Amino acid sequence: MNEKLRILQMIENGQISAAEAAQLLQAVDSGGSGYSLPPVPPPPPVGHSSSGKKYEGYTNNGRPSGDSHSSFDDIGQKFESFVRDAAPKVEKFAEVVASQIAGVAGRVSDAFVSPAPSHTSQAHRPEPPKPSAPKSSGGMCEKQIEIPVETSGYNELNISGFNGDIRLKGYNGDKITARLTYRAKKANSYIELVKLGGKYFLKYEPDDFGMVSIDAYVPERAFGVIKVDGMNGHLDASSLSASEMRFSNANGSTALSGLAAGNLYAESSNGRFSVSNIAAESATIENLNAPLETDELDIAKLKLSNYNSPLSIIISKFERYSEYIWSVETGNAKLNINLPTAPNLGYHIKAHAAMGEIRLGLTGLQYLINEPSLVEARSTSFDGSAKKVKLGVETSNAPLLIN
Repeated sequence: MNEKLRILQMIENGQISAAEAAQLLQAVDSGGSGYSLPPVPPPPPVGHSSSGKKYEGYTNNGRPSGDSHSSFDDIGQKFESFVRDAAPKVEKFAEVVASQIAGVAGRVSDAFVSPAPSHTSQAHRPEPPKPSAPKSSGGMCEKQIEIPVETSGYNELNISGFNGDIRLKGYNGDKITARLTYRAKKANSYIELVKLGGKYFLKYEPDDFGMVSIDAYVPERAFGVIKVDGMNGHLDASSLSASEMRFSNANGSTALSGLAAGNLYAESSNGRFSVSNIAAESATIENLNAPLETDELDIAKLKLSNYNSPLSIIISKFERYSEYIWSVETGNAKLNINLPTAPNLGYHIKAHAAMGEIRLGLTGLQYLINEPSLVEARSTSFDGSAKKVKLGVETSNAPLLIN
């Protein structure tokens, strides 16, 4: 019998170990000096192994039963051909052959395709798998980020996400601390919060991801400009101050609170929108197809609009500015405004309700126009008031209430 086939059979019969087989194979390739092969014992009894356990899948000649392509002869032929081409890889064979010997011959060949390891005194152990990018099958991933923010000079923050929530909360610190949650569509997709000059932004290719969400604590007064864009998720921003703020969200609820800005622009659609405790020199707030609830807006110049859902405004005081100019508009939905009264506070109100009714409940007003769908009124002390509020209000197909 061919020497290499005998070695192969002795491994299968448990006579020698895989390491011993490697040494024997090396001896055979070098001419056989220093080693001799023990005789091959008779095959085990039908249906049993030498250990007494059932020896399934073998015939009485000791070979695997079944089709000829899985026989020992086929394995031997493949092994002979392989050894000629891959003799330097014999040490790798010593590691894996014990578990592969009784399998299909193709599996034996597959075990040898990797390059041979460098010679060591111990059997080669493969490196542990390295972390890889998320697979396109869609597993969720998380990444913790901490990036220092230079508080001197001009800074800009730009955050965008989709199919996930965005939460930004200001705090008294000098670092952005964030948790990114995302689902990548393919391996090696890149996403990171980066700094470029004074600009800090979430960098990624939207086409590479199925979802991007961020939850971050941000230095509350470190940025001159803050821009946030979301889609199909909740957007929540609070306790931040900047010269300019822009927020946009679609198909998800939006909550803005505790913000101070020179100029504020916020738009939302198809999700409940709440705006509270906002101080700004000027602001534009727009919403579509969902309720818009606002309270404690201390904004000098305000344009506020909501369509196809109710709009409510609750104000307890006008504090920062001496003059306020507000334009409020709704379409196809009820508009309800609750305003404060004070001795030093004067109103000039123009209200129009197309196909609706106007109800004006403020006291101390002088009416210039008083019709069911059109009203203009001024506080009797308007000219001498320390704080003046000029309010233009319009709605359609629904009542307009000012109290």
